[in-house]
Amino acid sequence: MVARRLPPPEFRQNGQQFVQVLWRPGRDLVIGAQTRDLVGTKLGLSGDQVEVLRTCVAETSISELMDVAGRTNRTKFRNSVLKPLMQAGLIEMTIPDRPRSSNQKYRITERGRALLAGRDTP
Repeated sequence: MVARRLPPPEFRQNGQQFVQVLWRPGRDLVIGAQTRDLVGTKLGLSGDQVEVLRTCVAETSISELMDVAGRTNRTKFRNSVLKPLMQAGLIEMTIPDRPRSSNQKYRITERGRALLAGRDTP
């Protein structure tokens, strides 16, 4: 994998499921230069951020997103995954004036849809 400059495989437990992610050539985690600057100093989205972005096509609660990403700490998840995606304009809250509402859900923005459309092409 190093010779092909692919990220190392990811292994994690998601509830009762074992998840293994193997990367293929042509499926690059680095996003285009246009969006790269929006995510901060990182060159691309993390695997968790990509999963969250794909899940947010439908309005989704934070607990559901945490399950998808296999995370348990709500504060760390919000700070390391959700906030960067919201700051980049890739996802948005359904109730922006009440960020801590128990009914709060997250959905993908048009910018996020465009990014996914570009990333999902082989």
